[in-house]
Amino acid sequence: MAILGLLTRKELEAALKAQAVQYQDWLLQTAAAERFNIPDLSIYSNQADLYRKLSWVMAAVGAVAGDAALVELNVKRAWGEKMRDIPNHPFETLMRRPNPLDSRYEFLYATVAMKKLTGNAYWWLNCEDENSPPDEIWMIPSHMIRPVPDEQMYLRGYMYNPGNEREIMLEPWQIVHFRSFNPFSRFVGLSDIEALSLVAEGDLGMQDWNTRLFKENNARLPGILTFEQMIEDGRWEKIKADTREAARKRELLMLRGVGHGGINWVQNAVSQKDMEFLAGRRANKEELWSVLAPGLASMLDVNATEANAKAGRATFNERAVYPQLVMMQEKITLIILPRYGKNLYAEFDDIRYVDRQLELQEITEYSKTHTFAEIREKYYDDKPLGDERDRLLPIQMTSTGLIDISAESAPAQPTLDVSMPEQVASDTEDQMVMKADLKRWQRKALKRIGQDVSFESSAIPAELAANIHAALPGCKAEADIRAVFDVKADKPEALAVLEGIRLGVEALQRTR
Repeated sequence: MAILGLLTRKELEAALKAQAVQYQDWLLQTAAAERFNIPDLSIYSNQADLYRKLSWVMAAVGAVAGDAALVELNVKRAWGEKMRDIPNHPFETLMRRPNPLDSRYEFLYATVAMKKLTGNAYWWLNCEDENSPPDEIWMIPSHMIRPVPDEQMYLRGYMYNPGNEREIMLEPWQIVHFRSFNPFSRFVGLSDIEALSLVAEGDLGMQDWNTRLFKENNARLPGILTFEQMIEDGRWEKIKADTREAARKRELLMLRGVGHGGINWVQNAVSQKDMEFLAGRRANKEELWSVLAPGLASMLDVNATEANAKAGRATFNERAVYPQLVMMQEKITLIILPRYGKNLYAEFDDIRYVDRQLELQEITEYSKTHTFAEIREKYYDDKPLGDERDRLLPIQMTSTGLIDISAESAPAQPTLDVSMPEQVASDTEDQMVMKADLKRWQRKALKRIGQDVSFESSAIPAELAANIHAALPGCKAEADIRAVFDVKADKPEALAVLEGIRLGVEALQRTR
């Protein structure tokens, strides 16, 4: 009852009743049923201990936590359908130094690592009341704190156990609880380690067996010496001592005077090769990594190609790291940012892989029917330029300035009719394809200076292609090749052909 301060019994009952009406009866009954089913804190301690004992777990959890801790966090405000960044928001400043002892990296690393290991991570907010922004944030290990369900308040608070006989009840508004999905509880998360416990125990056993084989038995496999006759105790102790000494020195034990029947040696265990020891450990690693850090195995495989490593990195970012960032930013938005004001949202940088080539193609297609202002807003989140360019399409721009689109003005030289978007789009697309093919042809030619390079393209005019073929053998340096391919794709086709011919002739003249 100390959680509500010094209240009379009637005031206390009124406070509890006011709190209880916020929850439906079925939720309160759920809390009442689960009050005595919260897992023992030692379970979380054992799960976290695998980080210390099992290298595969440390590698997977460390990779996810380390990458997540490097991602920038931004606080934004919602303006209609748009999100506007707030530079140096007080919460961003706080996260750079969450408390006097932890750096930002250490704090976020510990949070994500604890969440991956135990399914739960807890922040304690040092603040005056439930409406005040925090002055400090501390991470509490999962094996030191547990939620306390209540049939009247739904969640009474969190019980903190510092490791001695004293327990401290913390208010619900003092704690930010990150938890994974648990089909059996609404109050605590389910750890990935639960599903991997058998694999982890087996791998620990394999490590222990392998270590004892080399450390205690000097890599000698167990065996049995059989004797035909009984041996007196004195000689028997001497034989055992000699056997241990030979094993320690990794020498062959030789015995004499053993009788007519001799001695037989029987192997008592299969070899490591027969047990496929290394293959078994590799399978354990891959199973652990596939659950804790998808994509990590292919990313770090010693035989991985560049393509496999990049695909693994993309999978790792999207399936392992990014969900942890979304989990944290949404909880921060829900619990902490309302204390700073309304319509505030936390957002980590999106680290998922993006096909930049496809993105550029999308921007190109979008720019055919949208103005500069619309393109800047959609793809770059920039403000309008503030001049007449905002209402122009990109195809209405030339390399030297703006095309006058006013009805009164007359073009000084023949230009495309901008009032016919279909014609403009078609001609511009052909020119872009030609320019891209010329760039690819140039890259091939730069690798074979002084030689003609075959290249097929339906977008390059036949006359221009013939002149380039004629000019390439006479090029002596990279500058000569670049001069041959320096064709302006935004000029009419006839001018482009003439310019290519001129440049080719000039390149040939320089070689004479």
